[in-house]
Amino acid sequence: MLIFRLVRFVFRRRLLILALAGLRYVKAWPVSIESSITADAPPSVVWRLITDWERQGDWMLEASDFTVIGDQREGIGVEAEATVTIAGISTRDRVKVVGWEPDKRLAIRHLGWVSGTGEIFLTPVRSGDADGTFIFWREELEPPESLGGLGALGMTLLKPIMAKVFQRDLDVLAELARKSA
Repeated sequence: MLIFRLVRFVFRRRLLILALAGLRYVKAWPVSIESSITADAPPSVVWRLITDWERQGDWMLEASDFTVIGDQREGIGVEAEATVTIAGISTRDRVKVVGWEPDKRLAIRHLGWVSGTGEIFLTPVRSGDADGTFIFWREELEPPESLGGLGALGMTLLKPIMAKVFQRDLDVLAELARKSA
């Protein structure tokens, strides 16, 4: 009986190792994360905060060392990069603005190790007697192709952590917007 259990344990362990190794050759899948909040500030105030590239670290707490690449600071084509650390994993993330609708929508494409897109939508709302903004943030992230399904599995496992980090970022952004209004 003991030998049977030992053989079964070794067999299951080898199957798990083979399955994980095989994931490297499986096409990766994207991971989507959505967060939202209502800020007690008009869209123009929120827009200024999300497009102040070097100060994004004031509300995007997992990112640091922001740099704009080139002279362009507004509109489609702006490129910037920052160091992003989530769950102890750091990477240099380069982004390019691919959508620019002032006070309404900012869209970026991630060009670094992790690729994909990010969009922030700003919708004006009334908050009591004041103007407010409903902020909706969606990230569609793709792991490095070289990691295949193993990278996608890792990102899927990190998704709850990333969702909490991005929601915390929106909480901080909403507070900064309120203080700036």
